[in-house]
Amino acid sequence: MDENQRKYLHALNIVLGASPERLMKILSTFPFSQDAFNISQIELEKLNFQKETIDAFLKRKERIEVEKEWQRLKKEDIRLVVKEDEEYPEVLREIAKPPILLYIKGKLLPGEKYLACVGTRWPSDYGKMVTPEIVGDLAETDFTIVSGMARGIDTLAHKTALSHEKRTVAVVGNGLDIIFPPENQKLAKEIEEEGAIISEFPLETPPLKYNFPLRNRIIAGMSLGTLVIEGSEKSGALITANLALEEGREVFAIPGPIYSRMSKGPNNLIKQGAQPVTQVSDILTVFNLEAVTKEKEIKGETKEENLIIEVLNKEPAQVENLIKETGLDISKINSSLILMEIKGKIKRSGNQYFINC
Repeated sequence: MDENQRKYLHALNIVLGASPERLMKILSTFPFSQDAFNISQIELEKLNFQKETIDAFLKRKERIEVEKEWQRLKKEDIRLVVKEDEEYPEVLREIAKPPILLYIKGKLLPGEKYLACVGTRWPSDYGKMVTPEIVGDLAETDFTIVSGMARGIDTLAHKTALSHEKRTVAVVGNGLDIIFPPENQKLAKEIEEEGAIISEFPLETPPLKYNFPLRNRIIAGMSLGTLVIEGSEKSGALITANLALEEGREVFAIPGPIYSRMSKGPNNLIKQGAQPVTQVSDILTVFNLEAVTKEKEIKGETKEENLIIEVLNKEPAQVENLIKETGLDISKINSSLILMEIKGKIKRSGNQYFINC
């Protein structure tokens, strides 16, 4: 697609109020974006658009300066990528409703393999411990970490990849001139420099609620698999996982405590057939890949684990003893014990005593 057609495609996207479905509908009849932009009222009526939609389209079109809007993109260092471009993620082309266009800050690499890591905006101590470990190991593989730059698990996933000096991609539900949440200004800049931030929404599009399911289909669609770390039964992370399932992609889930609301989503996914993940090899095996991460010390992988192991090296201990001996609060103790049990480092014996394996 030449630059002139890209200009009109961008302008058309603005006029349609960031509605991918309407954009697809018009372009299916008028494949050249300049013709689509100049569509008449009668032609819109033939496409069965409602009167209020047609009126809004015509009013917005009168106000749009095509060249001016194109130059705004260039000023913001934003590129418009379409399906025929090499940079457009290959597997994203295969989904039921692939985006007609993507706005990109940073760069996507041709042939890059993506794996999505998503979860709740309100992670527990357990989620905060699991994410850096699993995502850190994933970042050391051939996968580039994809997430939504939301608060919580998404932010932790991006930060973990960057801390390993690896690429990461954020897919957002707003225009690329808006950083949401606002506290992620610094993170957004780092992602742009080391990977990419992408969206199908034009500049000035706010992060409206109904944008996020559309955003989630891109996260799931560009990724070979989706890992859910924590999330309630009706969370956005579960929407992303279900979209991945609909597209025939792999879904992975971190098992969690049965009494935790934030573990209900992943635990239910596992009941439905998602691959449970307690270490990165559980993901890599599905794709016939091998881990290239560095060997870890046999002792604990965190300060909390080391303190607990020191106590259990002496004798079995109950939670109350571990709190007393380590000085850790109960939430840190419980989160660490759950994770250590899953990894097979410790086990329970009679009367709720914990022992080293």
